Amino acid sequence: MRYKLPLIVLLFLANLHLMLAQAPKNRTQVLRTFKACIRPNRPTTLDCSEDFVGNVIDLYNRGDHSLLKPLLDVGLSSDGALSEMLGDFYSNVLSKNPRRFLASVQSRPVKQKRHLCWMAGATDGSGMGTQMLRDVRHSLRVISSRRADPLSSVARICLASVNRANVSNGR
Repeated sequence: MRYKLPLIVLLFLANLHLMLAQAPKNRTQVLRTFKACIRPNRPTTLDCSEDFVGNVIDLYNRGDHSLLKPLLDVGLSSDGALSEMLGDFYSNVLSKNPRRFLASVQSRPVKQKRHLCWMAGATDGSGMGTQMLRDVRHSLRVISSRRADPLSSVARICLASVNRANVSNGR
């Protein structure tokens, strides 16, 4: 079944694409809109859809790593398809750059650390693939074993949460 998007939605998406393409100039505007989407009392006129968050993830993947903190913030109140998208994104960040992910969650309360690491471990709900899980566990064990490393305690929390997210998959 094909869905036809209203013209206004198509125009908004085209405008958003242009804004993201001109990242340095309009990055502030996109980030302001994104931060407004994170707030629980956000204006109902904002389009805070999976597509919008997906475009912010694309901006992160193109090198704007300062977007990781707000992308983690949105995961704390997400549900459904958005949680699946964010979990997949978090797992990729944790797998490719575990220190960046851990540093971004380090200053958060323990409950948030556990939740965000669990989301990374759960990915889209199916759990991490065998090789990714093996690599992430290894990285987190190495970081957590270095007691002088400021990320060791958050690595232990994250390892436990990743393991918990993957227990039901028999991994």
